[in-house]
Parts: sequence; C-alpha cells; structure tokens
Amino acid sequence: MPARPAYFHRLGDAIKILEKLPVAWIDRQTLQQVLGVSKTVAWRVLRRCGATPGPGNTLTCPRPALVRALQELHEDPDCRRELGRRERLEDRLTQLVAAARSQQIRVVPDTRALELVSTRFAELPAGVSLSPYRLTIDFFGTEDFLEKFGAVVFALQNDYEAISEFIEAALGAQNHGP
Repeated sequence: MPARPAYFHRLGDAIKILEKLPVAWIDRQTLQQVLGVSKTVAWRVLRRCGATPGPGNTLTCPRPALVRALQELHEDPDCRRELGRRERLEDRLTQLVAAARSQQIRVVPDTRALELVSTRFAELPAGVSLSPYRLTIDFFGTEDFLEKFGAVVFALQNDYEAISEFIEAALGAQNHGP
C-alpha cells in the first residue's frame, strides 16, 4: 500500500488559514509552517499545486490558486479515504484507552499513592525482606500483596544504585572469601 501524505488531516485547517492571509503569494516557508511539514514536503506540495520560481529563487504560488488546488486535493478520493481511515483509527484508539483505563487495578488508595511511588530501599514496608540472595514478601490478601510488590518495584526505580550495591557487595564478599 503506498504511503499517504501525513499532512492530509491538516488540509482543512491549512486552507482556512491560507484563505485569511493578507498576501497575494505563498512561498515554501509559509506553506511549511501552515501545514506543519518539512521543507521538502512543502516544496513538493507547492510544485503539485502549480507553483513557479519567484524572486530570489524561491518557489511561490498565487494564494487563490494554492487554496483551490489544496481544496481539490482535500476532496480527492485518496485524501477522503485517508481521513476516514485516520478517523476510524482515532476512534478505535479512544475505545482502547477507555477499555485499558477500566481494566486498571488500584494498588493503593489515592491518599497513599505518593507514599508508594516514593518508596526507597531503606524504607521497604514491613513484611518485605530483601537479602543479597532472596526477596521475601509476607502478605495478607491481594491488596496487601499488590501494595508490597509495588513498593519493591518503586524502590528499584528510585534506589536502583543502592540496591545493586547491596547485592553486589554481598556477592563480592562471597567471591573473595577467606
């Protein structure tokens, strides 16, 4: 399937902006900013819309002609299909995000969430024991398990270096024993 221009979804807004500009000619830089595309893409769009070399070796197009050409491009079946595809994709992604949010499991009440995400190695909760060779989590029920397991995960994120040094120091002592 050939690639579709990424700017198709911006054509409607770009046309409205270009219609309101108080200039007779549109150059590559203006079109680049209005469409939010690269220099090369703006140059290609201008060429496709009938632009000609202007002063200072720039590519320019009369504003009314450019607006008409972009309107035709916007009504082109390829553009319409791409806009429909993009709209369906956005709808599906919105549905997936909603479904994912509904599936999220609350590990701790919101009032204790900051405490959990701020867990450090030296502050692991009661019932969590980390030795250089073993991690033990004593828990009572699913919620308690999730909270303590989460604390370990966040301690790793917040204090990875300290945990690594703790484990590696013990391994180093074992390897360099008596």
